[in-house]
Amino acid sequence: MKGLVFAACCLAATLPCLAQPREQRKPEKDTIRTTVIAADKGAGMRSLMTQEALVNRADLPEGHARTAEQLLRMMPAIDIRERGGKSVQTDICIRGGSFDQTMVQLNGIDFTDARTGHQSHSLPIDADLLAGMDLVEGIGGNTGLTGAVNMRTLRSDRRFLRANLTGGSHGYAYGNLSGSTRAAGDRLTLFGAGSYRRSDGYQPGTDFANWNAYTRATYITPKHGTIDAQAGWQKRDFGAAGFYSLAFPDQYEKTATALGSVRWMKASGRLTFDHWIAYRKNFDCFQLIRGDESYVPYNHHQTDNYGAHAAVGYQWTAGTTTLVANYASNVILSTVLGDPIKAGQVRESRLQVKGYDRTYTKYKVRHTGDAFLRHEWTGRTVALQLSAGAAFSPYGAAPLWNAHFDWRPAGGWHFDAGLAQSMRLPTFTDLYYNAPGHKGNPDLQPERALTARAGVVFAARPFGFALTGFYRHGDHVIDWVREHADAEWHSMQITELNTYGADFKAEYRGGSWLHRATLLYGYIRTGKESSGLISAYALDYLRNKLGVSMDLRPWNGRFALQLDGTLYDRIGNYAAADGSTQAYRPYCLLNANVSYETKWIRNGSLRIYLEGENLTGTRYFDFGGLLMPGLWLNAGVVVQL
Repeated sequence: MKGLVFAACCLAATLPCLAQPREQRKPEKDTIRTTVIAADKGAGMRSLMTQEALVNRADLPEGHARTAEQLLRMMPAIDIRERGGKSVQTDICIRGGSFDQTMVQLNGIDFTDARTGHQSHSLPIDADLLAGMDLVEGIGGNTGLTGAVNMRTLRSDRRFLRANLTGGSHGYAYGNLSGSTRAAGDRLTLFGAGSYRRSDGYQPGTDFANWNAYTRATYITPKHGTIDAQAGWQKRDFGAAGFYSLAFPDQYEKTATALGSVRWMKASGRLTFDHWIAYRKNFDCFQLIRGDESYVPYNHHQTDNYGAHAAVGYQWTAGTTTLVANYASNVILSTVLGDPIKAGQVRESRLQVKGYDRTYTKYKVRHTGDAFLRHEWTGRTVALQLSAGAAFSPYGAAPLWNAHFDWRPAGGWHFDAGLAQSMRLPTFTDLYYNAPGHKGNPDLQPERALTARAGVVFAARPFGFALTGFYRHGDHVIDWVREHADAEWHSMQITELNTYGADFKAEYRGGSWLHRATLLYGYIRTGKESSGLISAYALDYLRNKLGVSMDLRPWNGRFALQLDGTLYDRIGNYAAADGSTQAYRPYCLLNANVSYETKWIRNGSLRIYLEGENLTGTRYFDFGGLLMPGLWLNAGVVVQL
């Protein structure tokens, strides 16, 4: 009830702002949703329907302590389920789907984890480094059943050096150093960043330490095209108090990730080329009882994920026809996941678990690929895209296709509609994870979905709104369920799961005082209830999300005040620590950020900020009885040269 009252008050406070007189300005580009019909860099030229801008850097203050995942909480189509403070373990879900059904991209490159979607979000970047985040829908291939979240890093056209130092509640400390420069007659852009984030935890077993390092280089020449390379490294250690089982409140996890990609793009006459190769390596050590493996030995995993993409487009009088092919290889060495290693199957030097007196005993390799033929036609106000192809995997070949229609009449209006067939392979965890309280299923088959969506956007300063409706018919949807609180979790497939809903976002963008006011709402329902089962993912979805935010930037933008409040209403049940079955309750989160910037030297700036998360100290759960942090205060300084 308190959450509903708060949301109503926020809405009442925002409506007068939305009703202010409209300024006489020239209409600007749609800032709510961008629909991509031509070959798109952000989606890696896969088959796609739309690309929607979720977060733009221009809408964020330079000083803030939130993570990229926390920024996504205010997006109506995205469900963020955190298991600890500062997004140390986060699941990203799209329109009622599960975290395993979400593809995660970094600058258009697929870095989704084949072992478990719990790790897909673990990229070596911070929110400080982001130029924006996009929602990409209608993606083909063997991942991304419900779509992809593409995180775009900065590729600055200017030289700068920036430092962000933050401290806060629960022993929180964060430091980030980033910079960009140009060389070779401004054809070469170099960007790099490093960061450290840590906390003592808001309750026992929630401490963490996180190291990130990232670099990106872009070289552009008219003759040779564009070469875009990136590389990153991450090390994470975190207390996982009850993350995977409330019966074991002292869990712990250590991960290390290295990734990189090289991409080449070029236009030559009527031809366009877009090719890339990528690699991601991940080490994981999970401790069911922190520092003690006498009861259950530690789980060790080492995964190698290779990817390659090739696309060639031809422009002619009827539009652009593009041939697209993708290949991926996923290799896992583990003490738990996979098939028993046979003699001579893996080199002896690879079997030793780094840093431990253990050897890997399980192994699995999976090769997948897909190929598409896509045609796009763009008129003055109308565009049409058709794509057809197939995905290939050890489960056989599966047809994939999509169709998308786009209409942009005059006056800032934009209408689009699409239909797409997609699929997702089971993760290695879905198939093979067997541990106390959990039992995988090696007989699982790929998930498939047919998704229809339609949307309308209006954008003409200072007002704009976007409304999207969707329907998704899922077949053989994978979920982890159990019959009661004392039963073990087991992976199974739901024969059919029909999901439908709508999300709405309205904005007012004013001048220097009221920079922006936003109202959002998301609604989702499925055609199958839990039937008494306790569902971990597929049947525990965010039924309602209502949010309001205001961004005030008076005094020529030197002072900034941001307020946002969001009501979350999740359907489903969970097993509490006392063994009882509880229903999720609605909750509301209120956050605020205040900052002040001053020019302290020529071409330099200093910004100080204070940020509060969960200002009302709301007790809430994103996942099965895992209590999230209460009030969390941060203060920091950003220095830029």
